[in-house]
Amino acid sequence: MNIRRIIPFLFVVLFTVPAVGQYMTNRKNRALVDFKQYKYGGWMISPGLTYMYPSRVKYLNDSTEKDDNVNPNGRIALYLEAGRYQIFYAGGRTLNYMDYSLAYKRLSGTEKYNANERKSKATFKQNFLLANFNVNNIIQLTDYTFIQNSIGVNFDWKFSEKFETNESPYAFDNNGAVNNTGTFILSLHYKLGYGVKITDQLFIIPTLETPILNGIKWENGKSTYGIFSSRYRPIMFSVRFAWLRIPSRRDCPPVYGPAGDADKQQQHMMGQ
Repeated sequence: MNIRRIIPFLFVVLFTVPAVGQYMTNRKNRALVDFKQYKYGGWMISPGLTYMYPSRVKYLNDSTEKDDNVNPNGRIALYLEAGRYQIFYAGGRTLNYMDYSLAYKRLSGTEKYNANERKSKATFKQNFLLANFNVNNIIQLTDYTFIQNSIGVNFDWKFSEKFETNESPYAFDNNGAVNNTGTFILSLHYKLGYGVKITDQLFIIPTLETPILNGIKWENGKSTYGIFSSRYRPIMFSVRFAWLRIPSRRDCPPVYGPAGDADKQQQHMMGQ
């Protein structure tokens, strides 16, 4: 199984298949959420996997040195996220809800060097704790499905890492230090998801996420990570489980204006 080919395919499928479904139906959908019955906020968890999608660089370490024998590869690792969401009452077609969370992720990959009889391999395994914040847009497709577009920021703390190298010629810089990311990473990211309403209260949203700009460590406008002499794009695939909550007796009910305002709000929130 070639993961490097599967990742772009998943992005295409997540975007085009739901779009075709929306094109083929013109009927008005029922609202995904009954705002007269459920709270505007709740809990969510998102287990998943990470993959460091490799990209060959023409010049090593952003210099003029070139060696076509360098071969980077990514590895699959674990991801786990937990947090809360809050639906915007005054949101609408553009911004429907926000979410914030804490997560753990591992990023791992290799860089092989094969030239004549010289073969070497460098491996990295990095563990992060991170905080996420996203604003989300919902495009409803059917009574039970929708596309979710999200943009947000993540602040990562690399609390441990491990390197293994077998005399790789480009794993270290001129000072003997590993070419690597920093201890802290601040990134702007984009997420694309395809959501399914399983029950009246449970939503499941498979999602793909990748950085679109790195702020700390600054990567000269790049959204990939420079490790060893190669660059890698972090890809996070997660499945979000989000629950709607029924208000308790202590909760204040939502206040609406004229009759029918709640129903109009439901339609507006889901882009109808």
